[in-house]
Amino acid sequence: MIHLSPHDEFLSSMDKHRRLQLPTTVTSDLCLETGLDVGDGTRTMYRPGQRHSSYVYSVAQRFPDEWFGTIFVISPLLASLYGAKPKIRKSSARRNGICLYLNSRAIVLFKHKSLGLPVGECSRIASIPRFVRNVGEVGLQRFIEGFQYADGSFVGGTYPMYPFDDLERQA
Repeated sequence: MIHLSPHDEFLSSMDKHRRLQLPTTVTSDLCLETGLDVGDGTRTMYRPGQRHSSYVYSVAQRFPDEWFGTIFVISPLLASLYGAKPKIRKSSARRNGICLYLNSRAIVLFKHKSLGLPVGECSRIASIPRFVRNVGEVGLQRFIEGFQYADGSFVGGTYPMYPFDDLERQA
């Protein structure tokens, strides 16, 4: 089990008021949620450190196809990991989606600084974060489960594939 250092410096006064909690160890649930995040998540910092700054972590899903998973899987997972229930909103009619939002400085900074996930527009080329690889096979399986849930398939060229070849080269 990998322990994460305390992250009290990430907590804003609003995070403290909501009694937000950040994971202190890398668990299989954190690996699952990171797979979802890499597939469908976005971390946004608007005017960081300034008055009226905004930090948003969101997960976008298709509506109505993924409504059930959003309500009964993803929302409870985020609530158990971070101690804050996400807001759920239907996106624009053009996009036909459903989004989960957590407005939290601590979560965005934790994901960016501790877990090494990018902020802003994410690349369409996903990679497995180092902390997931360091946890071992169970963490890797849970990450792939979350990523598979988010994006549905892995494609290399014109054929579906899994990113295991990349892992062997990095080992």
